Amino acid sequence: MYTAHQPTTGRFLNSPNRIAIAGDWHADTRYAVEAIEHAAKRNANVVVHLGDFGYRFTDAYLDALDAALTEFDLVLGFVDGNHEAFDALLARPVAPDGLRYLRERIVHLPRGLRWSWGSTTCLAMGGAYSIDRFLRIEGTSWWPQETIDTGEMDAAITGGLADVMFCHDCPAGIPVPGMQRDRYGFPPRELAASEANRQRLREIVDHVQPARLWHGHFHHRHQALLHGTGYRTLIDGLGRNHDPIDNNMVVVNLADLGRHRWSCRGQSAASAPGFSTPEDLPDGVLPSYTA
Repeated sequence: MYTAHQPTTGRFLNSPNRIAIAGDWHADTRYAVEAIEHAAKRNANVVVHLGDFGYRFTDAYLDALDAALTEFDLVLGFVDGNHEAFDALLARPVAPDGLRYLRERIVHLPRGLRWSWGSTTCLAMGGAYSIDRFLRIEGTSWWPQETIDTGEMDAAITGGLADVMFCHDCPAGIPVPGMQRDRYGFPPRELAASEANRQRLREIVDHVQPARLWHGHFHHRHQALLHGTGYRTLIDGLGRNHDPIDNNMVVVNLADLGRHRWSCRGQSAASAPGFSTPEDLPDGVLPSYTA
């Protein structure tokens, strides 16, 4: 059973000045509380978490985070990862504002949720495939709802363009540093199923055409530029708990959240202003990929 929490303020949807974006915490209470404190020190107003947030969503974990968020006057919204107890999470009702309230200051951002912070339009799209699910127990340590299904994909596409996407998985076509090593030895069928989820996410990205996309899941801090047809998306992947905090969390101004000088929409790749050599790339950005 879960403790029911009804919204009273809807604070997450209020336009913030600064947004902290965090990678996987895996229900690590100590790390999560320290990350919330770090967000406050960086003058964030809201935390967006990129999934693998709560696993079993115990009262002890949620209460500790809610207390820290209250202390620092923050609110947190999370997309679901693949390591979440979906039966428990999805049993909680969705409020009229589209959010799932686990605590007053902790909300789940359901897949396909759209909202606007000022003039910046946002889309939440959690989910990923557990390549180690053959070592897990269905309904206990993995859940069938972990991946993006075709209905969720179609609904997100129908919603049209957005400035920024918050995801757990990384869209297909982007090599993630360390991914080949981390996935070595896993059965080919599991790797193929994982790639299928990334392909569905890429299909969404090709239609939504965000200027920026943030994701977790791979536990590596990286940045890459995705060249699509008529758009470019700057992709940021974040690390996990146990990493140095700057690998797990970034804090950005609202003005920078859904736009970037290296992103563009509505122009062909050939005509878009940009760069053609690695020397033209900004610091920390990998060469662009067309896939």
